[in-house]
Amino acid sequence: MALLAMGSALVAGSSQESPMQVQLTKVRVVRAFYFDKKPTKVDTIVEVPKIFAAEMVAANKAEFVDSTPEPTSERSGASGPKGSKLV
Repeated sequence: MALLAMGSALVAGSSQESPMQVQLTKVRVVRAFYFDKKPTKVDTIVEVPKIFAAEMVAANKAEFVDSTPEPTSERSGASGPKGSKLV
């Protein structure tokens, strides 16, 4: 019985690039690491495959860059907008 898992890295003859590796995301380098045989510099933003970005974030070497800026107001959800009272 043959395995028919197309795109799986475990099946011989499958593509080396899966859709997950092709998707790129931006991260900010917290601790230097090597990517594509080159060292990265701290506090730079690099574009890497999503799966590699997740590994670097889990290892505390990078953090995801949010494409939408957060408002600079209070982040606490306990208080309402300025001038309003919570009852």
